[in-house]
Amino acid sequence: MRRARPWHWFLLFLPFGATGGFVAVTLGYIAHQAGMSDTVVAGLVALNLLPHTWKFFWAPIADTTLTRKKWYLLANGVSCLTVLAMGFVPFEAGSLGWLEVLIFVNSVAISFLGMAVEGLMAHATPPEERGRAAGWFQAGNLGGNGIGGGLALFIAENVSTQAAFIALAVILASCTLALRLVPEAPREIIAGPDGARPVRRRLVVSLKEVLVDLWKMIGSRRGIIALVLCFMPLGAGAASGMFSAIAGRWHASSSVVAITTGLAGGLVAAVGCLVGGWFSDRMGRRIAYALSGVIIAIVAASMALAPQTAVMYAIFTLLYSFASGMSYGCFTGFVLDVIGHGAIATKYNALASLSNIPIWYMTLVNGWASEKHGPVTMLWVDAGSAIVGLSVLLLAIAIVRPGRTPAPS
Repeated sequence: MRRARPWHWFLLFLPFGATGGFVAVTLGYIAHQAGMSDTVVAGLVALNLLPHTWKFFWAPIADTTLTRKKWYLLANGVSCLTVLAMGFVPFEAGSLGWLEVLIFVNSVAISFLGMAVEGLMAHATPPEERGRAAGWFQAGNLGGNGIGGGLALFIAENVSTQAAFIALAVILASCTLALRLVPEAPREIIAGPDGARPVRRRLVVSLKEVLVDLWKMIGSRRGIIALVLCFMPLGAGAASGMFSAIAGRWHASSSVVAITTGLAGGLVAAVGCLVGGWFSDRMGRRIAYALSGVIIAIVAASMALAPQTAVMYAIFTLLYSFASGMSYGCFTGFVLDVIGHGAIATKYNALASLSNIPIWYMTLVNGWASEKHGPVTMLWVDAGSAIVGLSVLLLAIAIVRPGRTPAPS
């Protein structure tokens, strides 16, 4: 039986991050250059995030129907097709509706890809490798963000928009080959006395059992703290979704944007993920996550105070990417620790869905703040939200009565 290595999750999860970076950086920059406002750009980024805040509700479908690897193949195929389609939609107000539909469909499809990888990883990763697996997993997310953003934008600027979208689709499709490196995960089959139940019945029963398992999890002290972390903007790193739109205020060229928020940014974020996963294995996972959130706030505040030059833009966007990578790696390690046994994959997706809520609402808040009060105010809002989130987390840790971690089921 083949054994999954931590770095395998980097390859498999790369399309998830690449599509997000593609919308936030490539589409965001091109749309802004076409005259669309910061609010419209933020709306496109938020629309891409929206399905990920609700994916828990269709997670049982992925658990009880096709295998994880089949879901990966189907989801990545749909994602590649929508990316190709976007390349032939004009960037103008009259075509905004088509862009929104394609972005939304792509996001729903890629959520199933994420579920497939999360399910494979949760079943194949031993406890002693959770931190490293989480680091490589999120390195694929944020490293892919650099490919989908930076590389695609570079090709769009130097070749053509269509060439960028075609190249990205080819890269995403090639990640499917990494499925051969990892073992298949068992499906959550719920059978009755006379065999497998109808799909509708299986989904209903699966959702019920998952909710029961979730209730047991959140009844623990660690589970409650995990839920608090999911809703708080600590470690959200949402300002990164606005960096391509505000680049002009720092006099940053398209090449600087492509490098710092794309290629180099993705590489730096991937390193941050690995560092976060390493710290997550060696110190308290909550402490590591809180520390990464504070670092994000410090970077955002420092960028707000620094001169608005292209050099400062490059430095602080890279630092922000590194800190965000640390946060993602630490959070994933914490979640893998909290979910324990039982409905592993679906519990992970429940927390992963909720963890996208602060990214979603902070993207909208940051877009509004940048549009109405300028990008400097937006950075202060982003930094302040992290401090508020940290305060709520510390308060929750102080008042939640210590409890027993649920026994493995």
